[in-house]
Amino acid sequence: MARAYPGGRMTVGAITPLEGFEGPVPSLAGHIERIQQAERAGFASVWVRDVPLLDPSFGDAGQVFDPWVYLGQLSARTTSITLGTASIVMPLRHPLHTAKAAASVDQLSGGRLLLGVATGDRPVEFPAFGQDLGGRAERFRQSLEYFRIVLEHRFPHVESPLGRMLGTDLLPKPVYRRIPVLMTGRGRQDVRWIADNTDGWLYYTPPLQQQAENIERWRELTRGDGGGFKPYAQATYLDLTADPLALPRRIHQGFSVGRVSFLAMMRAWQDIGVDQLMINFKHSRRPVAEVIDELAEHVLPHFPPGRPGARGEHRRPVERTGP
Repeated sequence: MARAYPGGRMTVGAITPLEGFEGPVPSLAGHIERIQQAERAGFASVWVRDVPLLDPSFGDAGQVFDPWVYLGQLSARTTSITLGTASIVMPLRHPLHTAKAAASVDQLSGGRLLLGVATGDRPVEFPAFGQDLGGRAERFRQSLEYFRIVLEHRFPHVESPLGRMLGTDLLPKPVYRRIPVLMTGRGRQDVRWIADNTDGWLYYTPPLQQQAENIERWRELTRGDGGGFKPYAQATYLDLTADPLALPRRIHQGFSVGRVSFLAMMRAWQDIGVDQLMINFKHSRRPVAEVIDELAEHVLPHFPPGRPGARGEHRRPVERTGP
C-alpha cells in the first residue's frame, strides 16, 4: 500500500487497458508492454477492471480479460508496481471465490495487491448471474464481511446469508495480515459506513471545490481511526495533447490538456489532498506509449511512488477464531 499511497503527497496510477480506442472494445495490442513501460516510467500502480459482460449501451469492456487471470499474468511480468482492482463487483461473486483469488494474487505478486470493490453499475449483469439488482447494496456488505473474516482468521466460524463455515479454512492467506480494500464511488452506502469498513476511497473527477469538500469530509470521518491512514484516490480520463501548452478542455470524466496545464492541475489536486491520480487513457488520441514517455520525462518525477514498507507494512500472524 505504501508504494501507491505514501501519505502527504500524490502518486500516479494507470487504469487498464493502457490504450486509446473508439467503441467499447480495445485492441489490446502490446498491452503487457505498456504496463511494463508504465512501471519503468514511475507509475505507482496499475488497476484492472471487472467487466464480466459486454453491455453495448454502456460502451466499455474494460481490459476484456478476467481480472484475476490478468493479475496472475501481471504478477509474473512486473516486479514492483502495485496491482489493483478498480473494481471487483462483489455482489456478483461469492466472497470465498473473491478471497481465494485475491490472496493468491497477493502471494504470487509478493504482497502487491490492493482490492478496489464496487456494488456494480451495469444492471444487465445482475439477472445474468441470477442476482437481484435491488439487493446489491446489502449483498455487497455481506460479501465484504465474509471476505474479511475468511482472510484475516484461521479456521473461522462463519454464519452468513451467503454461507456457513466451521472446522475448515481458506488458503492462502495474504502476505500481510490483510488485503487493503478500497471502496469505489458510493456503492449505495453511507459515507460513514465506507469510512468505518474500508481502507480507502476511489472516486471520480468532480469540480475541484467539490472534490476538496469530499476529501475534507473523508478526512473528518477517518481522522483518529484505529486503522490508520486511509487514502483518497481520483480516477480521471486523460487525452494529453501534442501541444504542451494546450489549455484544459473537459471530456467525459476527464480532460484533454497539454502537459503544462496538466501538471498545474495535478498540483492543485495534490494540494486538496488527492492521494493518487488514476489515469484512464481510453480517450487518448495519441499513442499511449508516446504519452507515457512524455509523462515520464516531465510529470511523473514530481509525483514518485512511495517506498514499500514505509508505512510499517509487515507480516503479522493471522488470528484463529474457530475451534
